[in-house]
Amino acid sequence: MPTKYMWRLLLGLVIVFIIGGCSTLADVNNEGNNGLAGSDGPTLSLIVAGNDLLTNPLDKQLSESYRKGITIFDLLKGSGKATFSEDNTSILTVNNISLSPGMNWELQMDGETIGSEDWGRTVGHESKLVITAMSKEQEEPLQIVLLTVNGGSEQVNLNHSYVMGFTEDLTVRGLLKNSSVVQLTEDNKKVLSIGDYTPLSNEVWKMKVNGKQLLENGMDMKLRVQDELEILLAIR
Repeated sequence: MPTKYMWRLLLGLVIVFIIGGCSTLADVNNEGNNGLAGSDGPTLSLIVAGNDLLTNPLDKQLSESYRKGITIFDLLKGSGKATFSEDNTSILTVNNISLSPGMNWELQMDGETIGSEDWGRTVGHESKLVITAMSKEQEEPLQIVLLTVNGGSEQVNLNHSYVMGFTEDLTVRGLLKNSSVVQLTEDNKKVLSIGDYTPLSNEVWKMKVNGKQLLENGMDMKLRVQDELEILLAIR
């Protein structure tokens, strides 16, 4: 066989091998992607007064803590999404949100209400967990206001939200006085401390209602159902 034909034959074989290799890799990648499709794992929804507070899809995912055969209790506790009472019979907080004494958390999995005696049940790979704030008196609809503490980047441990009951003529001052974590000054005109934390000389508490800065005389502002009062630790 002439040399030039030999080279053409070898070149053709090389091209065939390259194309075949690319196809094989593409098939492997496709199989891998197909294997991941729909495999995000169980999800969590946090419902307060009809609204899901977990608006970021990443916050709803429980896949990082999920393993085959894991129980509801171990998944919620291991993921850090929920904390429980000492006797493990009630949920205390969900996603750093607490309820006022007249409310409790109700847990559902795939549409079925799950009591504490069944928290040892296994979570399916595609299960949907829903935790809902409920009134202990089962009043419908639940009327609430949200108190949020934002410690910023310096005091992250202060970051927490509190679901509190709404009453007619509730003011900013009234909400703060009803809170067990906020201490006001003697004249009840300013926030003095939150928990055990008092601002440093270069820090100050600022307040917002639904994202808007509260004015100096805003303590007597009347709140509406589902308003959010935020207390932010800021630099002067």
